[in-house]
Parts: sequence; structure tokens; C-alpha cells
Amino acid sequence: MQIEITCSTFTLAPAGLLTVQDGIGARIVVRSGSLWVTQEGDVKDTIVGSGDVLTIRKPGRTVITALESSSLTLLEPDTDEANIGVLPRRASRPVTVSVACN
Repeated sequence: MQIEITCSTFTLAPAGLLTVQDGIGARIVVRSGSLWVTQEGDVKDTIVGSGDVLTIRKPGRTVITALESSSLTLLEPDTDEANIGVLPRRASRPVTVSVACN
């Protein structure tokens, strides 16, 4: 399943997966729990916990795995970042997300 979002909150069971395709600049806000985040092309994974925010910095697929019951919000790329050259100049666009249910 693919969902286009500009801002959405998800609740994941332990070991639940969420994948984001080409979400560079999108922000993962951890509301509760902890997440293991793998970005395609990145040599290390990141673990983020409640209250943390992680910005997707790599193109390609980002896999988000819940290490425990977790709630997260995905926010579209920040246009302010685009204006300072972190991202290519472009209008904000929806982020494509795939949800895997187990």
C-alpha cells in the first residue's frame, strides 16, 4: 500500500515497519516508543526515542522499524531547509509511504 501524505501520525506495534521512498527532507517525530531507522546509502542506522526528531537526509528508501509500541508523525520536507540549500529548490511535495502489516 502507498499513501501520499503531508503530515500523518502512525502507531506501530513492536517490529512494525514503515518505509518512506525518496523522502529526503521529511522529518520523523517520535511521539512515544523507540524506532530503528535505516536510510538507503547510509552506512549506519539510527535509533530514535520519544521526543526525538530525525530528518531523512538520503534519497531512496528509508525503513522505520518499531523496537517497541511506538507512535510517530511524518512531516513533509521543510521549505526553509530548501531555501538554504540543504535540499534542491522545489515546492514541498507529498512523501510516499508504504506500510507493512505483520
